[in-house]
Amino acid sequence: MVTMQTIHCPHCGKLALRQRYGSVTHTQCPHCDYVLTMCDRTGRVLEAYTPEITHVGQYGANLTCTIERTRALC
Repeated sequence: MVTMQTIHCPHCGKLALRQRYGSVTHTQCPHCDYVLTMCDRTGRVLEAYTPEITHVGQYGANLTCTIERTRALC
């Protein structure tokens, strides 16, 4: 089940989209390019990006393209 909600971006404060796919949460802001994909069960950050800071986990940068693969990683 996919849950979508509009939130305020933790980086810039403008409206962003948060999507939950089971235990994986993906937050993305179209205004400042903030992206955060994490596992809710473990708290593990699978992918994170802001214009100032980039973190790519050991599994690569393309995790948001395949949610099934991302679920398997957490």
